[in-house]
Parts: sequence; structure tokens; C-alpha cells
Amino acid sequence: MHRVQAQSIVVSLLLCLASAQAELENAFGGSEKPVDADTHAFLQKTANLTHHHHIGNEDGLFEFGLSTGIDSRYVSEGRDNLPGEGGVYWGRAVGHTHAVGGTVFAEVLGIEAWETSYNEINLSAGYEYEVGSLLLGAALSYLDFPAVGETDFEASLSAQWKLGAASGLATEWVWSEDTGGWFGETSAFCGVVVNQNLTFNAAVFIGANGGYVAEEHDGLNYLGVRIEAVRSITEHLQGEIYVAGIEPLNKQQGESLRDLLWVGGALTVAF
Repeated sequence: MHRVQAQSIVVSLLLCLASAQAELENAFGGSEKPVDADTHAFLQKTANLTHHHHIGNEDGLFEFGLSTGIDSRYVSEGRDNLPGEGGVYWGRAVGHTHAVGGTVFAEVLGIEAWETSYNEINLSAGYEYEVGSLLLGAALSYLDFPAVGETDFEASLSAQWKLGAASGLATEWVWSEDTGGWFGETSAFCGVVVNQNLTFNAAVFIGANGGYVAEEHDGLNYLGVRIEAVRSITEHLQGEIYVAGIEPLNKQQGESLRDLLWVGGALTVAF
């Protein structure tokens, strides 16, 4: 696993260097993807902070997207949340409109496990505001876990700083009413545009716990990497596949942190 993580991080850095060089040379000027949607349903749960909620043509008054996908593991907060090797199917509907000087969005996310009795429904609403190369966001989420009869309420704050057309830094922090704690991830990400329809993205991220994961240590929790390929299939349809891995940091006896490697994919339709 250590070798896999090291190789993945090297690949990520090489992709970032290639992306930076391409931007300096304007090699990909004017090549826009027909669909510019989130390529994955989860927020913190995928260790992917390179997303935002804008879908399709940013000039539209209101836009709507539908996504469906599959993950070989259900990873959140750097931990495998399901027993055995089980993963999840998921579906997501998200809409946004440009208002109040920024973007107002709402989304519904459903998750269903395939090897155990687990399901989850998330209802979220939020606001994003862009100032130059900085994107700031805030959201409120209601989480329902029917299989176990539990609910939670979460509030999140996020920021993304663009360092180029497809590179930058991002962070997102989530507070849980149930645990009374925070959990956050911070990432460096970049993208390489192969052609008008194909893009490779890479992100290196780190997670930190502040009482969100009960009875496990606070502070830095893990280092991870994610590499994905995103392809525009038609003007309104986009597909994505990815591989991700996590290496624990400062792991203590009895904690659920461990080496993880998982894959997934998704299809997104944007209107």
C-alpha cells in the first residue's frame, strides 16, 4: 500500500507540473468541456474538494443536474464505513441559480449499500460567492439513516483558491450536531486537458478530526490521493472514473484508520 500511495502521489505531482506548463504556454486555450458538472456525488465522503455546484452553462438563470454512480468502498472521514469489502450505489439531483450576487444551490443525495443493510438520504442547501480567484461557500445538510433510525444535521464552510485554469487549493470543514465536532479536508488539485472531451484530474489531500469522529484522536488523520478521468460523452452527458487511496497519520490503537484503496465511477446529465 505504501508503494501504491507513493506512486500515486508522484503521478499527481507530474500531472500538476504538466498542467502548469500547459497553462503557461496557453496550449489549451479555448477548449471548454460541454458539461462542467460535479463529477461525483459526495462532498467530504469522497475526499474530493475540487468540486463546486456550478453545472453547465454559467450564464443560465437556473440549471439542473442528475448523477448516478458506484463506489467500491464507502469512505468518509478517511474511514471505510461499511463492513467487509462492500461499497455503495448512489444517486444525486442538484439545482442552482445565480442570485444574491452569487450562486444558491439545493441537492438531494441517496446512498444504498450492496452488501449490507445501509441507506442514507442527504438534503442540502447552500450559497457560494466568487471573488476573483477565490470561491467561498456555506451549506446546511439534513442526514437521515433509515436502516439504523438515526438522523443528523450538519453545517459546512468551504473555500477554493484557483491558481490557474484547472489548478488550485481547496478546503472544506463540516460540523455535526450529533457529535458536536468538526472534520475538515484540505487539498491541492490540478487538471490536464487532453482534448475538448477528455480531462485528467489529480488531487492530494489531508484530513483533520476535531471531535467529529467520536473516540478517535483529534488533529491530522490521513494523507490521500485521488486521480480521475472525466469525459464529455455528449453536450449534456458526462462520465467519470477514478481511483483513490488513503494513508493513516498518527494512528492510535483501536482506531478505525487504515490503508485504503478504492475505485468508482459516475454519469452526470446536466440541463
